Amino acid sequence: MDRMLLALIAFVAGLATAPIAASAQTLAQLIEGAKKEGQLILSWGTGTMGGIEGAEAMEKAFNKTYGLSLQFKYTPGPAMPQFASRIIQEAKAGQPSSTDLYVGSENHVARMVLKSVEWPKIFPHITAPMTDFDNKVLIVTTRTPGFSYNTKLVGAKEVPQKLEDTLLPKWKGKIASTPYAASFDRLAMIWGEEKSTAFLNKFVKQVSGLIRCGEDERIAAGEFAMLVFNCDLASPQEAKEKGGPVDGQVFRDAGILSYWYVTVPSNARNSNAATLLAAFLLNKDGQDLLYKTERSSSHLVKGTPMNKFIAEQEKRGVKFTAYSVAEVVKNAEEHSRIRQKFQKILAGN
Repeated sequence: MDRMLLALIAFVAGLATAPIAASAQTLAQLIEGAKKEGQLILSWGTGTMGGIEGAEAMEKAFNKTYGLSLQFKYTPGPAMPQFASRIIQEAKAGQPSSTDLYVGSENHVARMVLKSVEWPKIFPHITAPMTDFDNKVLIVTTRTPGFSYNTKLVGAKEVPQKLEDTLLPKWKGKIASTPYAASFDRLAMIWGEEKSTAFLNKFVKQVSGLIRCGEDERIAAGEFAMLVFNCDLASPQEAKEKGGPVDGQVFRDAGILSYWYVTVPSNARNSNAATLLAAFLLNKDGQDLLYKTERSSSHLVKGTPMNKFIAEQEKRGVKFTAYSVAEVVKNAEEHSRIRQKFQKILAGN
């Protein structure tokens, strides 16, 4: 392969990974640009951010915040991984993105070509810790995986404080886990692969069934005493608020933070309006809406329920560890290998 061809390949690869410059550099310019765009094309799953009802509430609050009258055109989308793949393919094909604003986890946004925005310079309420991946994404909600438990089957003094408490003989055959080994790969980030594997080989003997995250009605019904790990504490909290005998907690020795990010795809049709919407989700009104629809908020925003919860847990002695998008990109193959290994252990293979 000659040098000119190698140089061309390197140039094209650089385009894929280079930050996409913001189309406007001041708040006033963004608002003016959004007025000209006149709309937002939005899509996410019906179970995400309240689906169509959440989008309607968001439209009203967003327009009020910026003095705009934009129309939100929301269409229900597929699950986050499949939707990320679609947007990536659209960018490669030179087509506009199916959504002006994407919401997903670090595993999803790490694969996408995204617009970079100087968030803290444009929006005073956004601080540097709220951004990630070279200013391409914003952290809008914080997730705290832990465990769900039935309050009738697990007494107040019996609630596990450490992950290894789940290995006590009295819990044998009373614990559920997930077929996708939710958060166990992240446990390896804290404990290391060797210790995590040794624990999981003991833990699987306690497990009597595999269920999906969010199936807390099965915990409430007494089918299992607890679910370890759950995907986050939002689901048991919602079940509790509905009157079910369910609660959730974080293990003191396995404090994991995961995030939902919002980002503007490089091929978004209405990038100015999308940038404003992303920033809106980190102000008070935006965080209130997210908590109403997701039972989650960002611990980085002062006064939010998650901000208070993390402070309370740290007083309990929980030390939290978080992923960054950069870490996911760097260690993607290793995390995938560990996740598959742990899934096989839980499946009894």
